[in-house]
Amino acid sequence: MIIFYSSITLIIGFTIVFISHYIFKGSELMKKLKNSEEEYRKLAEKYEAVVSNIREVIFQLDADGVILYVNNSWEKLTGFGLQESIGKNILNFLLDEEVKGINSKVDAKMLNGEFYIITKDMKTKIVEFTMLPLFTTKGEMSGYSGSINDVTERKQQELLIKAGKQYLESLNRTLEKRIKDEVAKNRQKDHILIQQSRLAAMGEMIASIGHQWRQPLNRLSLSIQDVREALEFGEINDQYIDGFTRESMIQIKHMSRTINDFRKFYRPNKQKCSFSVSESIEDALSIFSSSLKNHGIQVEFEYRGQQMAYGFPNEYSQVVLNILTNARDAFVHNDISNRKVTITIDESGDNLIAAFTDNAGGIDPLLLSKVFDPYFTTRPHGTGLGLYMTKMIIENMNGSVTAENKGNGTRFSLAVPKVTAEIVPSLVSV
Repeated sequence: MIIFYSSITLIIGFTIVFISHYIFKGSELMKKLKNSEEEYRKLAEKYEAVVSNIREVIFQLDADGVILYVNNSWEKLTGFGLQESIGKNILNFLLDEEVKGINSKVDAKMLNGEFYIITKDMKTKIVEFTMLPLFTTKGEMSGYSGSINDVTERKQQELLIKAGKQYLESLNRTLEKRIKDEVAKNRQKDHILIQQSRLAAMGEMIASIGHQWRQPLNRLSLSIQDVREALEFGEINDQYIDGFTRESMIQIKHMSRTINDFRKFYRPNKQKCSFSVSESIEDALSIFSSSLKNHGIQVEFEYRGQQMAYGFPNEYSQVVLNILTNARDAFVHNDISNRKVTITIDESGDNLIAAFTDNAGGIDPLLLSKVFDPYFTTRPHGTGLGLYMTKMIIENMNGSVTAENKGNGTRFSLAVPKVTAEIVPSLVSV
């Protein structure tokens, strides 16, 4: 009996110890569980704090597109509070035009896209959606989670940039058209100037031909008048007829040669070629010699051989004639008594420089920079085209022309490229 009670006591003791052990373990487990719940709560709070304060809208939808969760950025984006939004379909916040192309359920085609959202104050914002489908353990889609990013400002900037580009393109097209129109107008103006210059040169040519023909015409007139007197005095015989014919033919040939010289002088060169600067100056002097003599102008020109330039010889002679004409008019306008023009030719680098210096009184220093402008003239009946055409012709030969006051007159310098080794091959091919 004693043994029975001892056994019972032992079993009860073991049972108490066992129960006490598990009670102790359970309390530790409960403590750990509470600690885990606390840590989870803190972690959840941290996560919520992070999610609530990021710039993008974080959301969760059910399978029908009903909002289950949105962070605080949703209210900043739309103006709708969380209580006003949770439980409503996401489509309610989209522009009507956007909803028309979307099914009642938020299906897979909305996983990525750009949409217009209507805010609480009825403003439109452009947003980018990025969503991922959520699935149950059975593989059924239960909803969506994703983010919304406000791109309104960026899109507006893109639109402004696009509008700016379109404006610049339109402006460029307009400017291009205006430039073309101005170029066309300038070309037309240049054609008119060239035509007027040709008319002025033609007038000079006719006047020069008149001067060149005056003497032979006078001789022919005297010879013809002498025929009547010779007939009255019986002096007409074969010898008289031969003399009359010979002298008349000399004068006629001189007049014909003058015409040919002027025709050659005013025939434009189509291609550049090598030419003698001295010979081109001589050609101009021979044509203008009678006008120079009639106005008492002495010309000193030291002929210095065959300095060969590259350009248009006839046009160069016309330039020389323009400068001589300008000097003649200056002598007459300023009423200069001892009239003199000195012509020299020098070399400078790759250029030949012909200088024409007169003593016609010079040019007003304030006007010196304008002498090559079109229609600029200091003469009462001047056209203002001679020196302008001079500049155009010389520059067309890759040369330059300058004017400066020298002593009691003006010096015009014509610089044109001389024939060099680089130009010779092209001359041979021509």
